[in-house]
Amino acid sequence: MEISNNNEKDIKEQLIDKISKNPAEEENYIELSKLYLGEQNFEEALGVYESLLKVNPFNSQALINAGSLYFYFKNLNKSIDYYTRATEIESNSFSVYMNLGNAYAELGDFNKAMKNYTKALELESNSAALFNAIGLLYQDNKDYLSAIVNYDRAIALDEQDPENYINKASAQMSMHMYREAVKTLKKAISHDKTNMKALICTANCYASLKDFDDAEKFFEKCYKIDKNVYQVYVCHAIAYSDAGRTDLAIDKYKEAITVNPNMPNAYILLGNIYVEQHKYLEALDCYKKASEINPNDAKTYTFIGNTYFMLNDLENAIHTYRTALAHNEQAQENKLVYIEILQEYINRKEAESSGEKSVIS
Repeated sequence: MEISNNNEKDIKEQLIDKISKNPAEEENYIELSKLYLGEQNFEEALGVYESLLKVNPFNSQALINAGSLYFYFKNLNKSIDYYTRATEIESNSFSVYMNLGNAYAELGDFNKAMKNYTKALELESNSAALFNAIGLLYQDNKDYLSAIVNYDRAIALDEQDPENYINKASAQMSMHMYREAVKTLKKAISHDKTNMKALICTANCYASLKDFDDAEKFFEKCYKIDKNVYQVYVCHAIAYSDAGRTDLAIDKYKEAITVNPNMPNAYILLGNIYVEQHKYLEALDCYKKASEINPNDAKTYTFIGNTYFMLNDLENAIHTYRTALAHNEQAQENKLVYIEILQEYINRKEAESSGEKSVIS
């Protein structure tokens, strides 16, 4: 029997009341957290786990679940702290070590991620999910051969999961092994004919092979399944651009923007085409819209600065490059361009000033 919203609200209130009257009863926290998780109220669930851990800092379930929620919220250092504390209690838990490895992998710490994955392997050597995670770790570190080896191990353990094939194909594509990637992706599609990721990747592979007819077939399959997938339009536009069909590429980028006007990359890629066509005002409009969506992206400000420079508007170019540097002080290329354009601006002002003086004299 399903619990109605009113009943669930009553149960929550009862659990909160029980916790306030008897804070040492740990099961009430767990039951309350389950209700919040069920309604995807993750912040409230995390708050419940934190309250429980104040009562008992060694409650492994609270540590593990809080670690998972911090991972979800991208607070990786907190996630690692909670998972590490959980390993001290659950020293033989495969999932805790795997989760800890995932957190370190997300943080970009290859050695600590691998150390925890290895510990997880010692506890359970037949997990396709673990080999897939190890493959992703190697792939993130551009060791594509090692990634493929581990994806193959995952596939051997679970031949039905399309994700294992898709990840292997992604590594093959990174090595420009597009024909092999197509074969791998077709295995994924054989297990799930409507897997959008596999279909898009297959279309991209054919486009990379300059086989635009087959690429077109797979893009059309994507549209038949769902006409509102932003990534399909962007990838299709890139394929058209690679094929030299610029007008069609522009149309697809515009369709992508219609499908999801809150994603910046279609604006940027469309702006790049306009720059190639010397349509700088149109490009500027695209880049500014991308910047409104993601106001902290230094690269977009660089594009805007470049476009102002093309328009011979040095003052706005300087201002925009300065903004780009404020968001990424390590961008050496931006520093050099900024200094060069600033010097050009100074030279022009000096020339103008000198010209005015000569007229007066």
